[in-house]
Amino acid sequence: MPQTGSLVVRTFTSQAQLPVSGATVIISSSEKDGRRKVFSIQTTDESGGTKPFELEAPDEALGMSPGQAAPFSNYSLVVEHPEYFLATFEQLQVFPGIETVQNVPLVPLPRPAGLDDSAEPVVVTPQPL
Repeated sequence: MPQTGSLVVRTFTSQAQLPVSGATVIISSSEKDGRRKVFSIQTTDESGGTKPFELEAPDEALGMSPGQAAPFSNYSLVVEHPEYFLATFEQLQVFPGIETVQNVPLVPLPRPAGLDDSAEPVVVTPQPL
């Protein structure tokens, strides 16, 4: 009998792990016919996290003996934000009765030419002495 586990996604950027809010998080799996089944689409909050999402996982007793089915289910994760490179994860494991936390480091996109924030230097005119 299938059980459930949960998945929480935490997005951040830089070595300081600054949270990224407003990222779109898509949790899905591959079906046997090659199509994708989407389970959840969420947006990260101000702390860079999602709400826990319950996902189906196999009965934990099935994984107790060698040669048995894997004691987890595999899911895919896509995280997108307009200011960062797309992040994708395949074969993300969700175990029954356990909350899985997937950390997602996001890499900023390069700034387009001409949108440089640096100010032009101020040229001070010489003062007459």
